Amino acid sequence: MVHVLLFCCIILFNPVICVMQHPPAYAPTTASAPVPAPSPQPPTVASNPQIRSLCEQTFEPDLCLASIAQFFNGQTDLQSLTVMLIKTMAERTKGAITAATEKAADPKYSHDPMIVSGLEACRELYGDALKALKQAMDNIPIHEIDTAEEFVINAEDDYDKCDSGFTTQPDGVSPMAEINEELGDLGDIVLDFAYMIY
Repeated sequence: MVHVLLFCCIILFNPVICVMQHPPAYAPTTASAPVPAPSPQPPTVASNPQIRSLCEQTFEPDLCLASIAQFFNGQTDLQSLTVMLIKTMAERTKGAITAATEKAADPKYSHDPMIVSGLEACRELYGDALKALKQAMDNIPIHEIDTAEEFVINAEDDYDKCDSGFTTQPDGVSPMAEINEELGDLGDIVLDFAYMIY
């Protein structure tokens, strides 16, 4: 029927008009694809008001936040946060062992047997500190806070002993002084958190 009508139209009227007025069988549609909603970002340690408030009670808030972030698992109770801080302290103590080994091989220090010997002593002291920190972590969950604090203090003493081994050097400065200072600061933050558990 459509073909007959079209034929009549072409015969009786202008063919061009007939063709232009013939509607297409279908009109393509262009629907825009839906834009996916952005994925929610997980909260960070620095954006957590509870953790920020706790870290601001220490004398090194930024170091506190960065140290918790290294092992943050979403738990925000004091005991869990204290364990995270000790884990970071232990991890950085391992880094100190590596640094002492590298310094002993550095031509800046390797020519002096006294410095090399002092660095070797530091490595042993860091090993002792790691054992103490492991004991501290084990005592936090069972609420033996006093015992945990003693082990953290023992680790801090090991860092101090490392530096003391270089007092007889001409400048009296330990090659590990900067690292030990940060480790000591981190230990003080741990003790602040342990005190808040009581």
